[in-house]
Amino acid sequence: MRGSAILAMAAACLVAITSSGPAAGWQQADDGNSVAAEEGKVDLWAWIEAEVPGAAPADPAPGSPKQPCYFRQGNLAELDAWLGNDFVFAPDSFEVYVFKICETNTKPQLVAYWVHKPRRFQKPAPTTAAEITRLRNEAWGALSIPEPTILMAPGEVTIVQIPTYVWVSAADRAPVSETVTTTLEGHKLSLTATASPRRLGFLRVEMGDGNTLWCDADDVMAFDYSRDPMDQPSDCFHYYRYSSAASPDFRYEVLLTAYWDVEVQCIYDGGPCTNPPPAVPTQVLTAPSHRIAVAEIQALARPVQVV
Repeated sequence: MRGSAILAMAAACLVAITSSGPAAGWQQADDGNSVAAEEGKVDLWAWIEAEVPGAAPADPAPGSPKQPCYFRQGNLAELDAWLGNDFVFAPDSFEVYVFKICETNTKPQLVAYWVHKPRRFQKPAPTTAAEITRLRNEAWGALSIPEPTILMAPGEVTIVQIPTYVWVSAADRAPVSETVTTTLEGHKLSLTATASPRRLGFLRVEMGDGNTLWCDADDVMAFDYSRDPMDQPSDCFHYYRYSSAASPDFRYEVLLTAYWDVEVQCIYDGGPCTNPPPAVPTQVLTAPSHRIAVAEIQALARPVQVV
C-alpha cells in the first residue's frame, strides 16, 4: 500500500487508459470516481499496489538514457503470463488491473501493478420489471375471491355411520380473473391475475369431532338429492363415529378453509413478457363455522332362528 498518492496515481492511470481505449465492458464515469460496467456501478477507490520482486529495472550507467516506463490496463491472463501464476493474492475475474511496464535492454518488464477490487452496487431493477411488479399487485389486489359458505348433507342433523357430505356452492369455487393494462414508453403492458381453487387440497374441513377432512378441487361437488345418499359423485364426505351429545349445545362445530392458487399472465406488446411477474402466494379464505348435531339410532335386535 502507498496511501492516497497511490490511489491518485492509479485513478489517473485508469483515466488515461480509458481515454485511449478501455477494456470491453468498462467505461469511465463523468464524476471520475466510478466505472460503469454491465454488472452495475463500480467504485474506483479500492486500489491495491503490488510490486514484482526482483523486477525493478537496474539503474542505467552514467550517461546512458533512462529506461522508459509506462502504464497500461491489463487483464488476468496477462498478469498470469507476467508472474508465471505466482499470484501475490487470490485473483478475481471482476478485478481491473493497471500495469507499470519498464523497457529493459532485452525486453519489457512488469515491475509493479495495481489491482482494483470493485465494490459493487446493486443495479436498480429495470423500469419494466418494476412496473410489472406494480401491476401484478394491482391485479392481484383487485381479485374478488368469494368467501366460502359451508354446505352439508345432512345439513342440520346427521347420524353416525352414514356419510355426511361437505361442499361449497359452484359460485364459491369458480375461477375469477382481473386484468390491468398500461402503456410504458409507447409499449402496451397487460397483466391478468386468475385465482382458481387449488387442485390438490382445495378444502380443509375440521369436522368438530377431532377429524380433519381434505378435499381436492375435483372432489367438491354438490349433493345430488335425486340419487341414493350412498351413491354420490362427490368424494368429500366424512363418517361420524360418535354422537355429539357431549358437545356444547349437543352439536359439533365444523370449520372450513379454502385454498386458492393465483397465476399471473404478463403480455408485453402482444407477446409474453421477458421477465415473468413475481409469484403470488396461495390465498386462504375461511368460512363462517357451521354447527351440526350427530345422533345415534338405538335399535333392538331379535336373534334370528335358523331352521
